[in-house]
Amino acid sequence: MSANERTTDTATAANTKAEATPSHRDDRQVTRIARTMEALDKRLTAIEAGKDAKPDWIHLQAACRLDKLKNKDLARTVQRLHHCVLRGFKANNIKIKKRKERRKYWTTIAQNGFHDFSDLGWMKCYDSPFVENYDYVTPYLEGGIDALDPYLVYSSVLGSHDYGVEDFVTTKLCAGVDTIVEPMSGTAEFCYQGHFRYPDFRYLMIDLDEDARDHVEAKPWLEGTERQYVIADVLDEEIWQRVKSFTASKSLSYIGKQSHHLFDAKQLFRMLEVATKHVDYFMLETPQISLPSDMDSIDELTRPEMEDAGFEVDLIDEDHGAPNPFTNKMAFRLEASNKNKERTLFEYHDWTVWSQPMLCAMARLLDLSVVFFHSDDEEFASVHNEDAVEESDCLDNVTFMLFTRHPID
Repeated sequence: MSANERTTDTATAANTKAEATPSHRDDRQVTRIARTMEALDKRLTAIEAGKDAKPDWIHLQAACRLDKLKNKDLARTVQRLHHCVLRGFKANNIKIKKRKERRKYWTTIAQNGFHDFSDLGWMKCYDSPFVENYDYVTPYLEGGIDALDPYLVYSSVLGSHDYGVEDFVTTKLCAGVDTIVEPMSGTAEFCYQGHFRYPDFRYLMIDLDEDARDHVEAKPWLEGTERQYVIADVLDEEIWQRVKSFTASKSLSYIGKQSHHLFDAKQLFRMLEVATKHVDYFMLETPQISLPSDMDSIDELTRPEMEDAGFEVDLIDEDHGAPNPFTNKMAFRLEASNKNKERTLFEYHDWTVWSQPMLCAMARLLDLSVVFFHSDDEEFASVHNEDAVEESDCLDNVTFMLFTRHPID
């Protein structure tokens, strides 16, 4: 998360040294700079004509100001940007004072294929040709709290967008992986976003939520992608045997932190045991290392566009839901509210914060090797490597713990 952005554009390299925008695999990414609208138009025209390759990012600076455009011109420019970048654009030179105008600016960009749910900038799925609509604010303005799409709201406040398939399959440990498994997948952002970068991979998603499956199936997937969304219990070993037969070469399984905390100790232990028999690498996203008892009773997640629209979103402890200091058990809900109404979007009952030491203890009982993702080195490192742990950001940010039955050098 701390790597400065580097660029292969030697003409602009000096201008990007001071940038500290979070990015991953920066040495493999290309950023182009546009300082005027004329320069941006020239750049986009060259890309559209096939004279220049698409960069990962276009960074708008100085007089290249989207907030100075009329709404139609803004929409047209954003549509061109969507066609001409692999990952997205950065425009931190925007200054809009009036709430209504800020809302219109955000809505226009969100309706034309980009979201800002990541710290990286305005993003699209990697080189996606589909102009997806990330605007969940307009339905709220038209129909109130009840019109909010819970999956889009969840994605905006709790979705994991800063890390993806690319970060992990390009490590030394996971070289050769060509099958991605996402158990407890929900909206399956890991698979969906990953398939644009690796359309030749196989993708298997597993969940019990039929509404989530319908949400995922309605997304515009690239034609020909080999994928399945299966309604099944991830604790059933038969589904993991199916994973084995679905895998082409090596497989990587990923579960986000909001999902595996739904398991009790026996369930999580069983999943670690069963899953690692049938996938090569089994990975869990884990929260920053801290005591659950230190968590606030209300975690305010309201994004700027929500505030401008007149509502807020919070994670709120249920009655008697404070974390048990012995079991790390808690209960809470994701709630949207305005001055007139409250609506529970998702409920989390009997939710257990599975800390890193607990996961390591389970791995040891199962004779599993366990490593964690070192975000600065962009490689997996042993949890027993004290230097790597000390140098990593696992105390302050989410990390990813990987379990495997394969020997690790």
